[in-house]
Amino acid sequence: MTTTMMRGVKGWWNQRYPEWVPEIALRYLPIVESICAEPSRGLILEVGVNRSGLTTYLRRPVIGVDCVMGAERAALVTPVLAKGQALPFQSGAFDYTVCMDTLEHIECSDRNRFLKELIRVTQRRVYIGCPMGLQSEREDHALQQYYRAQKGEPFPFLDEHIANGLPRLEAVLAEMEGIAKDSGRPIRLYCEPNLNVWVHRMLLRLWIRTDRVSYILHRLAIALIYVRRWLNAGPCYRQIIVAEFDV
Repeated sequence: MTTTMMRGVKGWWNQRYPEWVPEIALRYLPIVESICAEPSRGLILEVGVNRSGLTTYLRRPVIGVDCVMGAERAALVTPVLAKGQALPFQSGAFDYTVCMDTLEHIECSDRNRFLKELIRVTQRRVYIGCPMGLQSEREDHALQQYYRAQKGEPFPFLDEHIANGLPRLEAVLAEMEGIAKDSGRPIRLYCEPNLNVWVHRMLLRLWIRTDRVSYILHRLAIALIYVRRWLNAGPCYRQIIVAEFDV
């Protein structure tokens, strides 16, 4: 393949999948599908937005909350510096609230308060996704060791996973039911496993490595989005909880 053709392919790829990361896309796309299946209405809140989050995969404006905001900000995100345990919004201010891979970074003693706030500010539907359970904890420990071996230092995000302990699905569901009952709001809860642990391990190891072959394979792995439903079989790294309320 000529250099010109390579540039053309790379340009098309970057335009088709701008800033897409395979592992992150696979966690967000089920939520994107769910929101897009509904009439476009109301505001969307993302708690734990980081640099871009949801808007990388859903081209709609989002109010993005995080306790730390970097200099780079996505065009569709209106940033709000705050903690999820004390959201500066009125009750029911948002149609949808999305919180992906954030709950595990909250200390155990604060998780109930965090969930209360997500539910309080949401009128229609809350999406919460994060690694859960003992097998995912074992995966985090193994990946942390792999990261240290490759980089010579720990990966801070995994440090927080390990220090706080991963949430347990049954406990989170029970807490959300209790919060809704105390607030007098009927709630319907659905769970969806997300990303087989082996696929998660493969993608993270490719991302951690620095050689060119691993980089190319990691970029090409975005094609997994077209078979993503098949990747949720067997033991999964993440669970996505959907909480619906009557409007």
